[in-house]
Amino acid sequence: MIKMKQCIQTLGFSLLLGFAAQTYADSKVSTENIQQLTQKADQADIAAIHKLIAMYGKGEMVAKDEQKALLYSRKGAALGDVQSKYMMGMILLNLRSSSKQDIAEATKLLTELAESGHVQSQATLGSHYLTGELLPKNIALGIKWTEAAAKQNHGLALNNLGWMYYKGTGVNQDNKKAVKYLEKAVKQNNALAYANLAMLYSRGDGVKQNDQKSVELLQKAVELGEPLAKVNLALAYYNGTGIKQDQDKAY
Repeated sequence: MIKMKQCIQTLGFSLLLGFAAQTYADSKVSTENIQQLTQKADQADIAAIHKLIAMYGKGEMVAKDEQKALLYSRKGAALGDVQSKYMMGMILLNLRSSSKQDIAEATKLLTELAESGHVQSQATLGSHYLTGELLPKNIALGIKWTEAAAKQNHGLALNNLGWMYYKGTGVNQDNKKAVKYLEKAVKQNNALAYANLAMLYSRGDGVKQNDQKSVELLQKAVELGEPLAKVNLALAYYNGTGIKQDQDKAY
């Protein structure tokens, strides 16, 4: 099996907006529906604000409009809604042309939320500081916020902390601790953690080498939609490693 290129995970804005389908299930939205939501949002209805942020952010059932998504997140944030504040920070980070001012505002907002114990903000800051995506790379801050979120059993943070121990990124390299955190992340159903743990089983790093166990973990990662796991599972089928050889399935 092969080494995956990216095994630390960041929380993308499109994933963050995954709640849109749950909060607004009607696929046939009329102009009247939008007007009603807008009126409710103007009347400080937080649920309506969340729906409009998600709809404009993803471009589902309305034209995608990041500025309108930002507008409604600011509205919710002004009302003291934590989720709106978090969404506002994420939108500012992910604007197509984020300015230094946008990044600074987002960082300040997310840091305040993280310091208050908001686990999503902790995991987000940790992952972006570790990878240098959207925020300047800062391993010390990456560790700080990743550890804080991991203490609250956040799956993404647990995966990232496990991988940090595996690679010795900002911490003393420790395969046993890597396995410990990846197993905790798996319990939180983190797809990339299944794939990372599979790699450790395939190599016998921190655990007894077990190709069958590795394949089982890869299969679960694939079920959860992890694309990198598909590559390794294809190789397992191609070579017959830990599973009956089947080159058609590999293909």
